[in-house]
Amino acid sequence: MTNYIFKDVLLPEEIDEVKELLKVNHLNYEPNVTKTIGLYDKQKLVATGSIDHNVIKMIAVDPNYTSKNLSSKILSYILFDMEAKQIDHYFLFTKPENKKIFSSFNFNQIIETNDVVLYENKEKNITETLTQMKQDLPSKRGIRNCIVMNLNPMTLGHLHLIETAANHKGDLIIFLVDTDASIIDYKTRLDILKKTIKHLKNVYIYPSTDYMISRATFPTYFLKDQNSMEVYTKLDVSIFKKYFMPIFEIDFRYVGQEPLDPLTNQYNQSLIELLVNQLKVIDRKTYKDNVISASYVRLLAKQKKYDELKKVVPKATYKFLTSKKGRALFNE
Repeated sequence: MTNYIFKDVLLPEEIDEVKELLKVNHLNYEPNVTKTIGLYDKQKLVATGSIDHNVIKMIAVDPNYTSKNLSSKILSYILFDMEAKQIDHYFLFTKPENKKIFSSFNFNQIIETNDVVLYENKEKNITETLTQMKQDLPSKRGIRNCIVMNLNPMTLGHLHLIETAANHKGDLIIFLVDTDASIIDYKTRLDILKKTIKHLKNVYIYPSTDYMISRATFPTYFLKDQNSMEVYTKLDVSIFKKYFMPIFEIDFRYVGQEPLDPLTNQYNQSLIELLVNQLKVIDRKTYKDNVISASYVRLLAKQKKYDELKKVVPKATYKFLTSKKGRALFNE
């Protein structure tokens, strides 16, 4: 009986071995993971798996060891690690052809595309979670629009999109991206949003949850990785279409045109492809013939060009960015 050894993959040469094993299994290595585990037969790496916060990914086995149930060994080890860290909601990525490997584990399938399958642990359920979130939403009257926004930070361009989408007989839901990866924390972004749109009485704000633009559904957003961009944009949009739209009774999703950022543009293309006539693409607001973007605002804040900044952001954003906390974020 083989005595396999588990160990954390830390050294550059160990990471190179993981990359090679993933490559053999037609998987890409994603560098900013919380932990990578190696399973070794003596000195030989025969299986691997990684954790990115609450997401299990990059599980691969040496083709010469496929009959030895090593995927289950790696996954069991990772799940034990999750339990020890008291992570009670977690996700698993795999390829469609590997579904049978994980069928005996305690997972619910959220979505399957041509390229990837996403599971979550059975103690959680996307339909139940979103249905519970919706309980305090007033009954639908007329058209219900939706925007998904990060607001890192909120600009006059964002406000223009919101006012355009809210200007209908009906209401608007804003799903604010709930992530620790943004420069400005979620609570601050939410506070700025509420102050800026207090004149709009038909707008409701919800967190995007782990099911939309998160490390689970859209890791490319955090990696800025062009290679896997299309796979994850389609995954994220597919979840939105299958779950968010029917549960929240959404008729249209609004986005701004994206002439600058390739990642956001690819995301918009996936939206156009999958939502078709349920997507509304709005011209971006400009200042001095330049598109007003969050990245432009962050640059102005870093350069301390506060006079220019004042002309492209709402009052609440300006007040925050010129505060002690706001200035500290941009290395004053």
